Amino acid sequence: MEYTKQLILSCLLNICQKLSPDGGKIPKDILDEEKFNVELIVQCIRLSEMPQTHHHALLLLGTVAGIFPDKVLHNIMSIFTFMGANVMRLDDTYSFQVINKTVKMVIPALIQSDSGDSIEVSRNVEEIVVKIISVFVDALPHVPEHRRLPILVQLVDTLGAEKFLWILLILLFEQYVTKTVLAAAYGEKDAILEADTEFWFSVCCEFSVQHQIQSLMNILQYLLKLPEEKEETIPKAVSFNKSESQEEMLQVFNVETHTSKQLRHFKFLSVSFMSQLLSSNDFLKKVVESGGPEILKGLEERLLETVLGYISAVAQSMERNADKLTVKFWRALLSKAYDLLDKVNALLPTETFIPVIRGLVGNPLPSVRRKALDLLNNKLQQNISWKKTIVTRFLKLVPDLLAIVQRKKKEGEEEQAINRQTALYTLKLLCKNFGAENPDPFVPVLSTAVKLIAPERKEEKNVLGSALLCIAEVTSTLEALAIPQLPSLMPSLLTTMKNTSELVSSEVYLLSALAALQKVVETLPHFISPYLEGILSQVIHLEKITSEMGSASRANIRLTSLKKTLATTLAPRVLLPAIKKTYKQIEKNWKNHMGPFMSILQEHIGAMKKEELTSHQSQLTAFFLEALDFRAQHSENDLEEVGKTENCIIDCLVAMVVKLSEVTFRPLFFKLFDWAKTEDAPKDRLLTFYNLADCIAEKLKGLFTLFAGHLVKPFADTLDQVNISKTDEAFFDSENDPEKCCLLLQFILNCLYKIFLFDTQHFISKERAGALMMPLVDQLVNRLGGEEKFQERVTKHLIPCIAQFSVAMADDSLWKPLNYQILLKTRDSSPKVRFAALITVLALAEKLKENYIVLLPESIPFLAELMEDECEEVEHQCQKTIQQLETVLGEPLQSYF
Repeated sequence: MEYTKQLILSCLLNICQKLSPDGGKIPKDILDEEKFNVELIVQCIRLSEMPQTHHHALLLLGTVAGIFPDKVLHNIMSIFTFMGANVMRLDDTYSFQVINKTVKMVIPALIQSDSGDSIEVSRNVEEIVVKIISVFVDALPHVPEHRRLPILVQLVDTLGAEKFLWILLILLFEQYVTKTVLAAAYGEKDAILEADTEFWFSVCCEFSVQHQIQSLMNILQYLLKLPEEKEETIPKAVSFNKSESQEEMLQVFNVETHTSKQLRHFKFLSVSFMSQLLSSNDFLKKVVESGGPEILKGLEERLLETVLGYISAVAQSMERNADKLTVKFWRALLSKAYDLLDKVNALLPTETFIPVIRGLVGNPLPSVRRKALDLLNNKLQQNISWKKTIVTRFLKLVPDLLAIVQRKKKEGEEEQAINRQTALYTLKLLCKNFGAENPDPFVPVLSTAVKLIAPERKEEKNVLGSALLCIAEVTSTLEALAIPQLPSLMPSLLTTMKNTSELVSSEVYLLSALAALQKVVETLPHFISPYLEGILSQVIHLEKITSEMGSASRANIRLTSLKKTLATTLAPRVLLPAIKKTYKQIEKNWKNHMGPFMSILQEHIGAMKKEELTSHQSQLTAFFLEALDFRAQHSENDLEEVGKTENCIIDCLVAMVVKLSEVTFRPLFFKLFDWAKTEDAPKDRLLTFYNLADCIAEKLKGLFTLFAGHLVKPFADTLDQVNISKTDEAFFDSENDPEKCCLLLQFILNCLYKIFLFDTQHFISKERAGALMMPLVDQLVNRLGGEEKFQERVTKHLIPCIAQFSVAMADDSLWKPLNYQILLKTRDSSPKVRFAALITVLALAEKLKENYIVLLPESIPFLAELMEDECEEVEHQCQKTIQQLETVLGEPLQSYF
């Protein structure tokens, strides 16, 4: 029976081939379509179990498909379902050829039926194709391995790779997600996925690179149409109309028949595979064989655009799901999508990359524009030396980037601030890389950035920050070409820096403003004199803010660097007049500003050349005489605050003093001395002068004795004038006279101590010793400022001074009167004074060491008296003093008492 069937089928096949040698349609008068029963042949396939019968019937159907396509189409699914279940599983060449022939004959008939006239017919054909490919994919695990690739390639080739390769890939992914994963034993999943991925690569690489890229775009567009989560496919209310997007959408991966987890897995697998494919050896080899990256022209821009569109959608989904458990999945998917973007980017040679980016920068989607800028920035940050032709292409991007920066409104919407910010950063990178050799294209960049920071613009802080950084880079690159912009740049920049509250609220904004100012000062120091006062004021004003951020903060480091630039790059003829005018301004608000202000001048003086200092010395002296009047002008203010500020001025003056020669310093010193001592001068000037003398003594060390001779008498007189045991008159005519007198004493004692300490020239002659001895020793009974102040002054300042005084004398004929005068103070009525005198005796002995032996005989009677002092504390201290004297002198003294 089967043999008979095969013979009849063979005859029919021969007749059909005779009637239609070219396989086309037969006129009705020769063979009427109605008389040809295709169902019967299909029946024949279904009922028979003989492979030969199946083969004959399939070959006949293949031929009939060309003659009566509509008839075959009605039965097409049953033909392919049968093939999938039976013929494909056979491993013989004849069966393989039958499959190929059937595919080649039946499918073109199917494709031809879609004439493109109606959307419904097209959709119908697409749906049938999806079902046919499904049959092949489902049968794949049962098809002998070596036959799988040829069968699928033949199928897609016949269907048309451009239109249908992507559907095959999606169905392969679906099969893995729904069947393979479930069947895989634990621990084998990775190995199976690897093997499957290799097979999918092989399938893809059987087709042209263009078709592969087109398929990737189709997959991405398909993924975009899929719902975020499965729940979204359930209608909110009962409705008989499907939503528009699902109506339009081709059902390849049916969401309703899969779980949410499978949907997520499917999306992740798809993106992951695409990323791997683009960097796989098979694909790259195919690109090279096809003629290199040039063959991608036109496609890569569309692919990049599609990938960026997909990234944007995934990013939005991630934001929407930020508080859900699935956020991890979206994060991973976004990461994979970025990976895919990198792979696409890596495929493009720079020559192709630039025009593609140029196209994307003008894309209507803000998210695409942003990602394009990111890609460009990544490329510009690679440390590559570009060819001239490529540099020229890069520079052609400048106008497009400026268009983004300037785009306030386009198509009714504002350009996203982040895009404008990124575009400014890109311009900065372009300038950094290529501006030195090609400055001209960046002149409009500077002018645009300057307009952005104008106060009336009211731009977002991030955009402003980027504009300021762009200004910094472009100014330092353009140099002289930036000069025409200064009249509009500097006022805006200084206004920006005046807005303290804005700067404090954003450290990045503050850093950007400082960077811009630093670069302008560094690059164009000879052209900023009209703005110098403003710059100095703002720098001084900002130091309080940055110092509060901590000395290690970036803002503080940058401000310090800016101050250094101002101090070291500007000529004295430019900076000094501005310093003088600025001083007048900051005098009103001196508490926070004097320190930063003086530190700039101090560094400037330090950097001055010798001849510069000589020519500007009189100008500086006049300035310092004015500045040193600070204490006198603020005589009623808090002494500690005034002292801190005065020390800033003095440190600055001392920086000048150390650079002067003896010849140039001497007249300055006497000028200062006269300034402090003139009859009508405020007494507070003495405080300033003695403080200054103390600081100069510390710096000049032994050299100070060359000038100190003139100070001996004034010091001696002043010591007596503030000694309340000698006079009742107030030295300063003010409420805080005692505090000021204490301070004055402190400065004098400290200065004398340093003169004595660094004296190597026998400065203390008999006359000078005589002038200073009594005023100094009498300070032991000067209880000025109360008990606490007295004790502190004696131990920290007076005793070290008297002890060092004895060393500087270096003459036993002078030691005796000094020692005796101190001993006399041990008979004072006040135990505090006796105690102080006792410690002074010990300090003297410790300084003179064995030389004190000659003074011991006259000291013993006084010490013996103190051993029986009515004050227990003094008596106790006397015993301690004797023990310490024994140690110093190396002799027992107990026998004397």
